[in-house]
Amino acid sequence: MSPALIIVLALFLAIAADFDLQTRRIPNELLIIGLAVALTWQVTAGGWSGLANGLAGFSVGLGLMLPGWILRFTGGGDVKLLAVVGAFVGSPTACYAFALSIIVGAVIAIGVSLHAWVAHGATSPLTRYGAMVSGLLATGKLAYIRPDAKEAVGQRFPLAPAIALGSIGAVLWV
Repeated sequence: MSPALIIVLALFLAIAADFDLQTRRIPNELLIIGLAVALTWQVTAGGWSGLANGLAGFSVGLGLMLPGWILRFTGGGDVKLLAVVGAFVGSPTACYAFALSIIVGAVIAIGVSLHAWVAHGATSPLTRYGAMVSGLLATGKLAYIRPDAKEAVGQRFPLAPAIALGSIGAVLWV
């Protein structure tokens, strides 16, 4: 991957992460622009085979994240974001981006939980995650319990920052 494309991807991901942190949403307009840039770059760099690579990466990113959306573990914007990342990087790297994003997201979630527990006396992480799993098994719906909350509030975890870090890590690693 060229350094210029890595910079464009990093900028795109930083904007998406900022939107997700501020609003818990990733605008479709941003995702469409990202997809257009990714596929244009792929066609410019590789012609028809570049386009095929971008579309394959899009499909892999979409396919890896879609089960999480179906099970309501993640939002639709996160699914589309990783699909667009796949269009930028192609299918093999999209797999690495997915794996690293999940790992980074887990580390962030554990860190936030531990910080809230130690610094603010919030409900312990084991209690919170136990309550989330029990609620999922009882109702079939996943509810996120914030570290500072005493009950489920249904707030989504902003996954775009983890996708951004995991994707850039994958690009630099591969």
